[in-house]
Amino acid sequence: MISAEQKKHFEEKGYLLVPGVLSAAEIAHMRKSVLGIFNSDEWKKSPYNTERILSDVYQTFPEFLNVTLNAKVLDVVKGLLGENPLLMPESSVHYKFYTGWHKDTTSQERAGHTFHLSDTSLMIEAGFYLQDNDEYGGGLTVMEASHLTSDYFVNLPQAGLGERIKNKLSPIPEEENKRINPNKHKLVNIASKAGDLVIFNFKTNHRASRPSICAIEAIPKEKEKIAFFNAFSVNNESGYAYLNYLKSRPEPFYQNLGHRVVSNELKAKAAELAFTAL
Repeated sequence: MISAEQKKHFEEKGYLLVPGVLSAAEIAHMRKSVLGIFNSDEWKKSPYNTERILSDVYQTFPEFLNVTLNAKVLDVVKGLLGENPLLMPESSVHYKFYTGWHKDTTSQERAGHTFHLSDTSLMIEAGFYLQDNDEYGGGLTVMEASHLTSDYFVNLPQAGLGERIKNKLSPIPEEENKRINPNKHKLVNIASKAGDLVIFNFKTNHRASRPSICAIEAIPKEKEKIAFFNAFSVNNESGYAYLNYLKSRPEPFYQNLGHRVVSNELKAKAAELAFTAL
């Protein structure tokens, strides 16, 4: 279980770093396996996968279950969410995929939903990065304590021509950019190592960490970004409201959720570690 200090850090800052959850052997095995999938046609096993993302990964690649859904992970998750947490059908692998600033509640709030604003709602991403977050990026950058402030990304204005020209000539540090950080949150580039467990609140402002010494396209092969994500919710009506929201989304992957059957391998893992797989 997590300590009281770790839980306090998560509640106040909106994220938590748990070092050394995966071993060096597990990291090496996972990198080799994931690269083999993306560098061949294996990623096409599901029509909902792309060259950058494996969606609902345990349904098509159950061999990852014993590594990224293990007792250590569930101990931390339960320490934050309580017993029998809900695992959402969004477990995924990202390969060389880089997102901009957002909350993981932005899309649902933009669609008019507010269940995530309830005091009883708590959802987290529990992620593994299979490389250090260093000068080549490869991890997560967050706005500290931003889970406590409203989601201005719902109606974020585009940068005007003047701002774009000014930023190109003399870049504005993100922390000082009033358009993307109006609440003046501290930016934290989480110093994760390969195999650390990185957890963040769905309502925390975050983006993928970028390389500081080269373009994304120039990142060396051994440093290419690979990340696993598991989305969990406290086991209450807000978690099921989120599931219903997912089913209402128009994208084919989400439209298929109404017909999806949880795999026997995932059911067995859920029974073993006492969580509910949706």
